[in-house]
Amino acid sequence: MQDIVLFMQHHLILSIAFFIILVLLMIIEFLKQKTDSTQISPAQLTHLINRENAAIIDVRPTSLFADGHIIGSVSIPMADFESKAKKFEKFKARPVVIVCMLGTDSSRAATLLAKKGQQARILKGGIDAWKKADMPLVKE
Repeated sequence: MQDIVLFMQHHLILSIAFFIILVLLMIIEFLKQKTDSTQISPAQLTHLINRENAAIIDVRPTSLFADGHIIGSVSIPMADFESKAKKFEKFKARPVVIVCMLGTDSSRAATLLAKKGQQARILKGGIDAWKKADMPLVKE
């Protein structure tokens, strides 16, 4: 124990740097766990749709939505997401899952919904993960 204290006294800058890196790693891990808890797999989404009548909000552009989307999903493009906030009132009683192309825009949309007091889950990997899991898409 004395050796550790002696080392810290002689190498103060290294010791401070070590503790700063340690704290930053803990913060990153905490944030990672927090975001992972809101992300769901295609199988979990199927379960939510079948068991809890989940509302699916697709934030991809309308043209991509028309090319293929999850059955029962509602198209609210990310560009119009904030302006169409009233549409979310009808989803208050149901679990909400946000879907985008690769899972990146969904986190922004979930943050906007959280500011309005509504929790939302994100399809991890987006519609791309849904396709890779061989799940069905419908076209308009």
